Amino acid sequence: MIVEPSDGYIKIFGFKLYHRSFGRPDKGTVLALSGGPFGTHDGILPMADLVQFGYRVVMYDYLGCGRSARPKDAKYYTQSRAVDEVEGIRKALKLGRVHLFGASYGGALALDVALRYPKSLRSLVISSGFVSGAVHISGWNPHTPRGIRDTITRYGDKGDVKNPKYLAALEIWYRTQFCRLRVWPYDFWHMAEHFSDDNLGDDLPSRLKGWDITDRLSEIRLPCLVTTGKYDHESPKSAQAIHRGVPGSKLIIFEKGSHTPYWEDRVRFIELVRDFLHGVENRR
Repeated sequence: MIVEPSDGYIKIFGFKLYHRSFGRPDKGTVLALSGGPFGTHDGILPMADLVQFGYRVVMYDYLGCGRSARPKDAKYYTQSRAVDEVEGIRKALKLGRVHLFGASYGGALALDVALRYPKSLRSLVISSGFVSGAVHISGWNPHTPRGIRDTITRYGDKGDVKNPKYLAALEIWYRTQFCRLRVWPYDFWHMAEHFSDDNLGDDLPSRLKGWDITDRLSEIRLPCLVTTGKYDHESPKSAQAIHRGVPGSKLIIFEKGSHTPYWEDRVRFIELVRDFLHGVENRR
């Protein structure tokens, strides 16, 4: 029986957050976290494909973006509060123990959730995540052309982000290391077009300044699948660091992919996640 997607708002710590739900939890529930810290759920919609294999998939817009509330005070946008927000969503929607998926920043957030609320989770799937704010900012994929890297750095450091040279280099960077599809799917394109205009990020201090959980990864004792793309702008070194740190984790590198293999190689990505989740459920 096909269950139509549902959506709505739920109040977490005093603010309304927009969420969407797909499918039924016949085999379990996947709570999916988007990139960001201000990425909307549109960017990870392919994860809803898991419904055909018996999973309920739930995703939401983080506080400060999309259809969710947007308080302006910086105290609402700390990393610690974001971790508690994930747990608040899980409890409020009565999801039980979930398989937690996180993409990019969502991957970093998922690892943090696993450290604070391990008993709320069944497993982790980390796609292009990272474990350090400093590495996230400074790391470049070794396949990034030097000219593109230097142009982005030079004009970005000066704040000249409307310079045509900067914009041209950024476009190449997006098309080669963010999503390598020749034609971007509408939902992905819409998310990318509104990413910088649709949130409060530019007006807030970085929640990842000084954030580093590298030395705590060994504390995570959950089944963990780590993925990245060879051309991922979040350097594959980040994925390898997670793989080395989380005991028993599995690492998959998409040789033709970049930051969003769930869009670029959608069928294979979903099949790999499905097989991983089935393995976790069967072991239970």
